[in-house]
Amino acid sequence: MNKQYKSSTRRGIEWTDYTWNPVGGCQHGCRWTMPDGSVAICYAELVAERVASEIYVHGFEHHYWRPDVLKEPQKLKKPARIFLDSMSDLMGHWVPDAQIEAVLDVCRQTPQHQYQLLTKNAPRLTKFDFPSNVWVGVSAPPSMIMGKRLTHLQQVRMVERQLNTLKKVQVPVRWMSIEPLSFDIAPLLKDSPLEWAVIGAATNGKKTYQPESVWVQKTLDVLDAQGTKVFFKGNLEWHEWREEFPAVKEVAIVGNSP
Repeated sequence: MNKQYKSSTRRGIEWTDYTWNPVGGCQHGCRWTMPDGSVAICYAELVAERVASEIYVHGFEHHYWRPDVLKEPQKLKKPARIFLDSMSDLMGHWVPDAQIEAVLDVCRQTPQHQYQLLTKNAPRLTKFDFPSNVWVGVSAPPSMIMGKRLTHLQQVRMVERQLNTLKKVQVPVRWMSIEPLSFDIAPLLKDSPLEWAVIGAATNGKKTYQPESVWVQKTLDVLDAQGTKVFFKGNLEWHEWREEFPAVKEVAIVGNSP
């Protein structure tokens, strides 16, 4: 399990304590078009191809199942927030149901921890009953996915589908990673089921591209109006800093809506 240290430079995954990847690799092939026309690849893909290439020997698009790391959360002595798929998408269409259930079983066995799941394949969420210590999140749409460029309308429909799916999932925290905030997403977030949102700028290597300030303000206005807690990624420039976490409520798991 990898420790993500919080530092004054605000690098890494600031909103979690540990990353845990019993599954690895991703077939989404996400790409983001920057304001200057350059194209950024997925950060996890970049890591897999460079510093972690000895682990991802078959490339990042290959599916890796690592049952040997399933018990790692049980070794932690203190309760922690654990991002359980920083180098994968646990809900990816290529991940077998049995492997997903094995991961969720570990979450059930370690109720002292809070697990943070994030996916771009929201429709699959309704197939599973999540333990009450799993936060379920969705990612804002990329510019390209699985080799296809998304139009703005397709991005809008993806967000609508994600949020409608989250309404059907019974978990303590439903959240969204809006990193990068690359278009005016605020109108789509009205009356959303979100308890938490992480907002960030766009990056390509060492270069950072700030979102339009009006997009940030409108997004904050909508989220604040409905009581959604907000966490800013360290790459975002804003005059009033936010590093809020949602109050975790108990949820009676009675089965997710189909």
